[in-house]
Amino acid sequence: MRIKIEIDVQPDELRRFLGLPDVAGLQDDVVRFLREKVSAAGESFDPSAVLHGSLELIRRNPTWKLLRSAMTRDREEDQDDAPAAATPAPKPARRPRKAAAAKPRAATKAPRRRKPPARDPG
Repeated sequence: MRIKIEIDVQPDELRRFLGLPDVAGLQDDVVRFLREKVSAAGESFDPSAVLHGSLELIRRNPTWKLLRSAMTRDREEDQDDAPAAATPAPKPARRPRKAAAAKPRAATKAPRRRKPPARDPG
């Protein structure tokens, strides 16, 4: 059995029906407040200060330090090996996987049934 119900309702009607509060006035106040804050921040916004502060945080990050040391080490190795032909490093050999033991089917499990033949509608 399949039942399909289609309801055509506006969002504010649904809100009233469900007993939810009308927040349109609050939403307008929040949007106006955010616009004022963004416009005030835009007047004193200094992109170079933001960029400088972000770069300082990145420089202090231990992952960045590790990456930077690896990049400088690679650059030094490239300068030492410049005349030699670049050969890719060999991949480490994989250990063979252990063969999984086949699990016997439980004796109590019933065999699968075949589908019954289709009936003739006539």
